[in-house]
Amino acid sequence: MTPTINRSSGNFSCGCNTKHPAKQAYDSRFRDRVVHTNLDLILIGLVLALFHAVHAYANEAAATVEETASSAGEVHQATGETEEEILLQEQTDVYAVLYPWFVEIVGVFAYYFLSRYVHALPYTAVMFIVGFFIGYSVQRTAINGITESATKWINIEGEVILLVFLPGLLYLDSYNIDIHLFLQSFWQLITFAFPMVLGGTALTACVSYYIFPYGWSFDLSMTFGAILSATDPVAVAVLLNELGAPPRLKMHIAGESLLNDGSAVVFYSIFSSRFFYEMGIPGIGDEIGWGEGFLMFFRLSLGGMCIGLVFGVGAVFVLYHLNRRLSGEDSVVQVVLTITVAYLTFFTSEILAHCSGIIAVMFCGLTVKAMGETMINHTDLMDHFWEIAEYLLNTLLFTLGGTVWGDIMSNNRATEEFQGAFVGSDWGYLILLYVLLTVIRYFLLVAFYPITSRIGIGSNWKEVVFMGWGGLRGAVGIALALSLNSEVNHYTEASDVNEQTRRQFQDYTAKLFGFVGGIAFLTLIINGISSGPLLHKLGLVTPTETRKKVLENYRQHMINHAVEEYVELLADERFKDLDYTVIKSHVSFLKDITLDQLLAAVKKHKDKTPEQEYIKPNLKNVVPYLYQPDTNIITDAGTMGVISEIEKTGVTFGGDVKAMRRRRQTSVQAMRRDRSQRTTVFDVKAHVDEREVYEERLIFLRILRSCYYKLIEHGELESRGFIPHSFFRSLDLEEDRAVRGLSLNDWEALQVASSSWARPAEYLRKRAFELKHQVKGSKGMTWGMEFFLVHLQVRQALAFIEAHKKAAKIFKEEFTTDRKHSLTSAEKVVLDESAAQVKLADKVLLGIDKEDVKMIKSHYACQVLLSKSAHYFARLSEHGLMTQREAGEFMEEIESEMYHLLSCREFVHEDEMTQQAKMHRFSRIPDYMLADMSLQEEVGNFRNVTDNQDVSGFFSSPNP
Repeated sequence: MTPTINRSSGNFSCGCNTKHPAKQAYDSRFRDRVVHTNLDLILIGLVLALFHAVHAYANEAAATVEETASSAGEVHQATGETEEEILLQEQTDVYAVLYPWFVEIVGVFAYYFLSRYVHALPYTAVMFIVGFFIGYSVQRTAINGITESATKWINIEGEVILLVFLPGLLYLDSYNIDIHLFLQSFWQLITFAFPMVLGGTALTACVSYYIFPYGWSFDLSMTFGAILSATDPVAVAVLLNELGAPPRLKMHIAGESLLNDGSAVVFYSIFSSRFFYEMGIPGIGDEIGWGEGFLMFFRLSLGGMCIGLVFGVGAVFVLYHLNRRLSGEDSVVQVVLTITVAYLTFFTSEILAHCSGIIAVMFCGLTVKAMGETMINHTDLMDHFWEIAEYLLNTLLFTLGGTVWGDIMSNNRATEEFQGAFVGSDWGYLILLYVLLTVIRYFLLVAFYPITSRIGIGSNWKEVVFMGWGGLRGAVGIALALSLNSEVNHYTEASDVNEQTRRQFQDYTAKLFGFVGGIAFLTLIINGISSGPLLHKLGLVTPTETRKKVLENYRQHMINHAVEEYVELLADERFKDLDYTVIKSHVSFLKDITLDQLLAAVKKHKDKTPEQEYIKPNLKNVVPYLYQPDTNIITDAGTMGVISEIEKTGVTFGGDVKAMRRRRQTSVQAMRRDRSQRTTVFDVKAHVDEREVYEERLIFLRILRSCYYKLIEHGELESRGFIPHSFFRSLDLEEDRAVRGLSLNDWEALQVASSSWARPAEYLRKRAFELKHQVKGSKGMTWGMEFFLVHLQVRQALAFIEAHKKAAKIFKEEFTTDRKHSLTSAEKVVLDESAAQVKLADKVLLGIDKEDVKMIKSHYACQVLLSKSAHYFARLSEHGLMTQREAGEFMEEIESEMYHLLSCREFVHEDEMTQQAKMHRFSRIPDYMLADMSLQEEVGNFRNVTDNQDVSGFFSSPNP
């Protein structure tokens, strides 16, 4: 049967169900392998075993819920809660949804402020402070939606906290690790993670047990030490990437954090179980001895590792079979698979198997990284999804930690009944704890230095100094402390322990969380901010002078790249008459280019362009500004006088201001008149198959849409604002027309889209620029409504023409029927319709004042050059040739120039020459240089030009 194509989805179909012989053979071999190896029976057995385990856990959970409900009923009876109060409580549960999304929107504003104004302050620290103020206000303000929702999250169950936050964060950390360096430094990291974490746990426990006056038991102190042993250098890791720290240091920081999270949680599980046993609540906790503790340690760690490996291998198996790289759905399912596996791994290990969920997730992520990274179809989609997940989880977790911390710190809760709130002496102990933790960390690093410096990838004393200072506390520690505080509150409230015991243990864990939150805050603020200067002071980043030379080399390459892009624009028919004074005013790195650089770029452009496609760039408006004769030449004194007079009187080359505005009003009236008189230019009754034309039109419109996206990607069209909105809106209108069998008329559709609500909104935005310009005291004319409409129309026409030309070229080369370069009737109709639309746009440009078009084109070209330069630095950063911070500095410089370009309201720019002055400069250029530029003959015709002679034809005409 004849193959057909589904035009709406782009999928091909052969019209039959017969499988390819190779596919049939593969299916047969697969079935035989399954039968001979009993794989089907094994899979069924695994499913039944899993069902049995889940069923048993469900029965146990149901019994627990029933028991808890019974206890809760007794508590309600004891406390005298009525059914109305219980119903009101259930009705307010819906407020739990508000807190996380309120936190995320606050995080958006916090990120904007930090990224623009306060780079040094860590984002997580700011969100912790935001959470603190929310928690502090819970007990001090009237009940509202935010405080009600925050209260729900403050009392969230500890197990839920671990299940929600840790799997996503830990999977991302393990997946982002460098597997090669991780394997090389494995025994170093093991030393950091287990002996050092155990030592840190014990020494921190001694501080809380012997120095703190709170009467904590040894098991609670060891739990406290395990929580504070988990490092989370998220702010330091970002800093290391930005500054380009050596890979070995980054591996030590990231690898230590990854492994000691697992070991800290194992120690936490052991000692928190002993602490829960101390509360005397039946069925809660366990009195674990030393021998049992060692066995539990190996069960948690090795069991978690095995579970993680199994899930990781399973994930790799599924990734391998989701192998349709061109299928967007396969790529999305792969992303869904990774996050699903991360959370299922944690749940299976932590809840069902009672092993370490953190270690399981870690080994799952490492397995997927090592074996499945090359099987991911769309790496950008995967990376971006996990970046979003990390941002959401970190924002919510640190804010929640700050909220609970603020609630505990609230002094109005410091009563005789509740001693968990912080008072004056507690702040002193917090500072002392911060100092002692720093000392303990340095002591452990120095004590193990003889070992860690000789194994794995080695180390040196500078790295030890930085690692000691970079050991921040964060996500895992906060999550564990939140979980401990929540579980103690839940157990004591739901049990029948006496009031004194309940208050005592709640006070213990509240005070403990206060210290954990305080340490996390202090390390983020003090260590996080000062890590950058310390890194420079230790010389762990590339030496400044050497790096400056490298960056200057990159800048020079970027300038050469920009000059080449400029030459390509001059070869484009749309930009043949660009004003160089506009270019050098708004693109600073093109301000000081030389004539030699320009001619070298012209030669390179000619060499890399196919001969049949080469078009000579128009250099007539550039060369007079770049040519520097050896002798003094009588230059443009008259010109400069003209420019000065313009600045004083407001007169431009085309006449006075009133005349200029009259010309613009005429242009606007012509645009509107042309729109109202527009008619169809094709014969819709031609003898062609309308169904074929319908399909070809839809294909062309899709190509056209992709061309607009390409223009955005290449910087020729801004990615946001009114203009791109109007283009895509016009395509939506055109697709509706094409479905009804109507011919292409997207220029008219573009005018309809331009008359929508977006025009007033864009005008208000532009007026805001004007107001800011006036407030700053800028002189010169500002844009009126007439010129604003002309500006939009010219920008639209330039992009419209280019997109249609690109789309027509792609349509002819890739989507038309191959008949020895001939076209079918339907294809010719569509291309003729497109050409007619381009003529309509050209007609509008011809009806607008030439000086206005020239000025708008020049500003448009500046935007293109700045966007392409930004893409150049983005590629360098993407390829690892520049750090994020270095690329960010260049990008900020370009963004600043882009802002000034968009806010520019000048009609005459600095050092602008009249056409007569430029002609005088041309007349002094040696003939051999003119010959190299193919301008000798044309300039010869104007050698003896007078000041009053019209030379506009020379500068507006293209090169011969």
